[in-house]
Amino acid sequence: MTKFMTTFSMTYLKKVSSKSFIITTLILMLIVIGLSNIDKVIDFFDHSEDEVTAVSADKDVQNAFVTAYKQGDQERKIEKVTLAEGKKGVKEDRYKQLIDIHESKGKLTATLYSKGGGDRASIEPVLTSLQASRVAQTLDLTPAEMNALTAPAEINETSLSQQKNEVDKSEKFINTAVVYIGLFLIFMISLNYANQMATEIAMEKSSRVIEMIVTSVSPVNHMMAKIVAILAAALTQMLAVALTILACLYLFDLQDVLKSFDLSFGPGTVRIIIYAVTFLLLGLLMNVSASAIIGALTNRVEDIAQAVMPVTFLNLAAFYIAIFNLTTPDNMLVRITSYIPFFTPMVMLLRTLSSQTGDVEIITGIIISIVTIVLSLLLAARIYKGSVFSYGKGLVNNFRQALTIK
Repeated sequence: MTKFMTTFSMTYLKKVSSKSFIITTLILMLIVIGLSNIDKVIDFFDHSEDEVTAVSADKDVQNAFVTAYKQGDQERKIEKVTLAEGKKGVKEDRYKQLIDIHESKGKLTATLYSKGGGDRASIEPVLTSLQASRVAQTLDLTPAEMNALTAPAEINETSLSQQKNEVDKSEKFINTAVVYIGLFLIFMISLNYANQMATEIAMEKSSRVIEMIVTSVSPVNHMMAKIVAILAAALTQMLAVALTILACLYLFDLQDVLKSFDLSFGPGTVRIIIYAVTFLLLGLLMNVSASAIIGALTNRVEDIAQAVMPVTFLNLAAFYIAIFNLTTPDNMLVRITSYIPFFTPMVMLLRTLSSQTGDVEIITGIIISIVTIVLSLLLAARIYKGSVFSYGKGLVNNFRQALTIK
């Protein structure tokens, strides 16, 4: 155990003290802090709240329009002006736009003056509603009749599909965002630490350092210590990011940020986050164990990039399947590939978005991943033990020779 801890501590400290680890972790933490303050960043560049709309019209029409217009957004800044004042204000950039309203035979007509285009989409429905109200007054309609006339048609929606976990649009958006971020993290973190694992082993083997190490430490013990150290370094990085997220929750009140974008967390979101973390750890373990095999079979560090190509391509395939089917997590391709090892962590995470996918299917994917990891580690231990003193050419030749050595 002492020898295991010595190898573990040396590898772990070397990884977490490296410049690449520190810089990457700081960048991830800064990204989290930046996203936590995205509302402040938007406000810094967006000065739309400071923009003033000028309205010119007869006094009664002007008052009625301003009241109706502000009901759509209480934050809107509106000034009542004359036509000449309004035009001058637009030219001098004091007003974003000028709305000049005229009434003729019960019909309202508005002319919009602006430099960069006015907000016609918000003005037109207000003007239409105001015109309908004024026409109703000329017809002596009661308030009840007026409400009946302008009331929108009622539409009731009933879903005939038997879906288990329906969520509202805002929660669905959050869930999709969590899966999207999770896919990127699994892809980047798994490949990054898998490459580090393969490079670490290949470096020791190519420099013949491993020949001296195994005189005091068994090859399997040495390899497992390195795998655990790499995983510990990855977990340290993820923990730093997780603590940053928790700090931002309390310091910057992310709940208010989400509410400002009309987004909300729900039980489904928590469920997806738990599965995302689970599949992130499984994907990391799976790729690191596979890369340990490749590193043990590679004699030169220069060959590592080419040797890990199969692992890279598997991750790319899983990533693209998940990303391109983000809106259709129930199609046949996703269902089939979600049970294929090395595809499961990413593709099965995508299926958590589907109301058709229950926890049984997801847990089945987790079991498949665990079995794959165990088999990969056993094979890695066997290969590493037999390849320590193997310096043949080619992965296939090294693989055969490693299996024959006991």
